[in-house]
Order: sequence, then C-alpha cells, then structure tokens
Amino acid sequence: MTDISKLFSLFEKYAYAKEYATAFSELLDAILIPFKMCDTDEEREVQLLSLTNHPQKDVLGQLANNIGELAEGFRDPLGDLYMQTVSKGHLGQYFTPEHMCDLMAILSVGISENGKSVLDPACGSGRMLLAAAKINRHQVFYGADIDKVCCKMAVFNMLLQSLTGEIAHMNSLSNEFFTGYQVSTTLHNGYYYPWYRKFTNPEESIIWLRPKVKPQAVFPIAQPAGTYQQGALF
Repeated sequence: MTDISKLFSLFEKYAYAKEYATAFSELLDAILIPFKMCDTDEEREVQLLSLTNHPQKDVLGQLANNIGELAEGFRDPLGDLYMQTVSKGHLGQYFTPEHMCDLMAILSVGISENGKSVLDPACGSGRMLLAAAKINRHQVFYGADIDKVCCKMAVFNMLLQSLTGEIAHMNSLSNEFFTGYQVSTTLHNGYYYPWYRKFTNPEESIIWLRPKVKPQAVFPIAQPAGTYQQGALF
C-alpha cells in the first residue's frame, strides 16, 4: 500500500465538519472538473468558475497535487484513501492489492499488442486496468462497476495516466446501465491532454450488451389458385 499519511492529513483538513463519505464524493467531483469535455465555451466557463470559487480551493489544490505525485507508476492512492476513510471493508470493498493486480495482469494479459481491449467488469477504482497499463499503456481499457464512487475513481486514475477507453456505472450481472464515461486524449502542441465525456444513453457504450433481436418468423402468404410466391417476413 502506498504511504498516504500526507494525503490522509490533507483529506482530514478538507473533510472538516463533514462525513468522510460526503467529503470524498465532493473531492472526486471537484478534481474531475478540469478534465470534463463541455459542449460549449459557456458551459466550460461555468465549470471552471465553480472550481475557482471553491471555498477550499487551496487545500483542494494540495490534494490534487499530492494525488498526482503518489499516482506515478500507475499507483492508486485514491483507492487507498477511500478504503481507509470511507469503505473500511463495507460490502466487501477491499480493493485487490497492487502486487496481486500485477500478477493477474501478467497471467491474463501477457505481452499485448497496441489497441488490444482490456475489460474488468467489476473494476472498483481501476487497479486491474492500471496493472494492465503497466504492461502496455497503448491498449484500450474498459471497466464497469455498480458503485458510482468507484467508477469516478477509475475515471480519474485513467485520466492521470492518459489512458483511453470507457468506464461504465452499471450492473454487469443484470446489464442495467446508469452512466458512462468515455476517456481519451487530444494531441495539442505536442502534448496529449486527457479528457472525459459523460453520457447516459447505453447505446453509446462499448461495454453495455445490446439486447438480442429475435429472428422474425416466416409465414407463407395466401396466393390465388395457380400462383405461388415466396413467404414474406412479418
């Protein structure tokens, strides 16, 4: 586990007079703002203004910087902070240790080609995807989880590493879809800038399974005596 003593101290300061779960959710929403793709310049300005006018923007900036530093090498400090302050194993939310993720990625992914798809249908904070990215970051990464907070952590972890793919807030067993997050990068002035786009239409998702279309029955059409025509689809 990453040493998050400084991160925990900063988070305690940020979460003063709030429940940890509420503060953590608000923290995620705030640090995701700079990466969100907006449809209009006006929407973008409103988003950035909310960050500029954030009542705790100083400690928020320190938190974001510390998370970025700790995340180097495809690590997951957000997941460690979440387990220590919010989940504490509630509903089995102990994320897989990093060394185990690395082992499973080596066994399942191996040496992969660029553009190959990697999917984790119960991704949590995205640790398995990060482990696969250590092997080859030029794959396309897909993750799904029923916990919305976990999905946002996975999105942020992918953004920090400039990975490409999709995270879906959905029930992987029932295929019930709630929200999707497309994650990608844009090349500008020689730099790749990470961004994400939020959507709610499951048809836009790569992960969501399309319902099977039942084949239509074929029935013969009654014809006048002495004639014949091939049956038609109804």
